[in-house]
Amino acid sequence: MTDTETHDRYGTPDADGRRPVFVDDATENPPAYTAKITDYDRSVSTRTYSAVEADALIATALWDDAEVSPDADRSGCITITRVITGHRSALDAEPVTMRRAIRLEPVSAPRRLTARQYEDLRLIRDCESASRAAVLADGRVRAGFVSIPPGAAGRLLERGWLTAEPGGAVSASYAGRVAMVLHEHRAETGYVGMDKWVTDALGVGEWQIGDPLYLSRCSCGHRAEGLFEVRAMAQQASRKHRLEHLRALFDLTT
Repeated sequence: MTDTETHDRYGTPDADGRRPVFVDDATENPPAYTAKITDYDRSVSTRTYSAVEADALIATALWDDAEVSPDADRSGCITITRVITGHRSALDAEPVTMRRAIRLEPVSAPRRLTARQYEDLRLIRDCESASRAAVLADGRVRAGFVSIPPGAAGRLLERGWLTAEPGGAVSASYAGRVAMVLHEHRAETGYVGMDKWVTDALGVGEWQIGDPLYLSRCSCGHRAEGLFEVRAMAQQASRKHRLEHLRALFDLTT
């Protein structure tokens, strides 16, 4: 998405992601995130963002090359950090570096996304990929040859996983897309028993208890190479795999 497309879609946002307010925003865009903002002067404040506002905030941060960091766990949290370096005044000899961080925590936990809701969001996302936006009309989302009933569409909007524009076009929000990635990549840490039958010189055998080895696998079919002696190492491999896909969602390839 280009900068022009981003600003046309959401309105021109400021650094906080604020944009022009449309008539239907209050009813169709409930809070999707609660945010903890640590400003350049280290003051801390909180506020909420609707899905539309959060999308604009994230899109602007990505365009400005600010740091966008999704958490590796299943919380769906995102941290946006802006860094500026300069002199506080003309009298300062040395420049200083200051940071502003916005910590976004989803109002609706991604784990609440059901298989049916995932499929509905996938239909809407696929419409976007094919350049034929899904449309909200009479409470029902029409996505190609398929329609999503008003009740189901309303729940997606209520949880901030879907955004609706004034003209009726709908799209999966960043909150919805993160929930989809987490649904696609549900990690499981299994183990392989290393017990073995041992026979002594007299021919007497017994089971010898061995330490288990752990493996990391994902619902997408991925399995980390090798086995791990410590469960935490397998869990770390699972988080790394999940984070790669979360970063890819924001085009963070490095």
